Amino acid sequence: MKFIVDNMKCSGCTSAVQAKLQALEGVEGITIDLTTKTAEVQGRVDADLVIETLTEAGYPTELADQ
Repeated sequence: MKFIVDNMKCSGCTSAVQAKLQALEGVEGITIDLTTKTAEVQGRVDADLVIETLTEAGYPTELADQ
């Protein structure tokens, strides 16, 4: 699943987003692109949980159009 993650502005932000995603059960892989402000999550994880987790962490998130 691919997500648009707002407020990612630096490598520290991408590290924070990655840490939040890695803590979710079912996540098997993560690819973050700071340039496009996207995060691609591989594994069996609920999209709503990803959105809620990152938004609560200060990174408003939405599911990208596939």
